[in-house]
Amino acid sequence: MPALRFYTTQGCTLCAQRLALLDPIAKRLQYSLEVIDIMDNPDAENAYAAHIPVIVRSDRETELMGAFDAAAIYRFLA
Repeated sequence: MPALRFYTTQGCTLCAQRLALLDPIAKRLQYSLEVIDIMDNPDAENAYAAHIPVIVRSDRETELMGAFDAAAIYRFLA
């Protein structure tokens, strides 16, 4: 399975809510999940500061951004 990267930052309530949706789905589907604070990574901050939370699939380099729901996560991972 490909790895997932979840871009977030401290104090982002939407990020915390979306990570709570993503984490059990990733575990159920056996995806590895890396959580990255954009403030610790200048490239990620430049790319995603206006779009967090963001999920990136390592195998496709595709992105799911913003206020997604569980159904959108499943479609993204399909």
